[in-house]
Amino acid sequence: MNIARLTLTAGCLFLLAGCSADQPTPPQAAPASGSPTAATPKPAEPGLPLTLAPAGLQVPPLDQGRYQTTLPEGWRFLPRRSEYLLGAYQNDPSGIPRILVHATDSSMADLVDEPTAQVLYKQLAEEIGERTFVYPPPQVIEIGSSYWVQYCRPAKFQSEAARQLVVETVHSGRRYKLELLIEKADLAAQASALYRMANDSKFNSDKVETPAETPSEEEES
Repeated sequence: MNIARLTLTAGCLFLLAGCSADQPTPPQAAPASGSPTAATPKPAEPGLPLTLAPAGLQVPPLDQGRYQTTLPEGWRFLPRRSEYLLGAYQNDPSGIPRILVHATDSSMADLVDEPTAQVLYKQLAEEIGERTFVYPPPQVIEIGSSYWVQYCRPAKFQSEAARQLVVETVHSGRRYKLELLIEKADLAAQASALYRMANDSKFNSDKVETPAETPSEEEES
């Protein structure tokens, strides 16, 4: 599978080589093998702008000290739940947009380049099914200092059409999944929030046994 390689940093955007102050248009990835329609772009849906939302609240160390990041500006912490490592919302804690972070054990090698990222993509295609991916097509993206596999799937929230934009990576035997649940029409406008959290992700290979700091009531409000 040919996957576009992008580099996204806080200072500038790299597309294969070089840096431009203009906002580049993401290259179109080739359709996945055996899935001729899954990654076909729809003219009515714009490409995702490769930008970072401003940084907001600092997230305390999570996953026994192995993971840390920053929320986008204006976002708040969702109450802690066993089904996710971290949850955040923008306006309504019971609505969308929201971002969830998940962490699971993985036997895969760390994602350090495009070939290792494609190994993760192949596993995702087997787990989820390539035909469930929608525009924008799956891509390998280098965000900050890490490689991620990005994909998008259709979703529903309170019976309304939505999108689930996901980036995943593997570090030190842990697979991290960051997912943005957003109204379909707002995907392009809100992707930068997910990119901010991916860009600011820090991974520590040494597990810390002390419990993670709990966000204050002010942070959660």
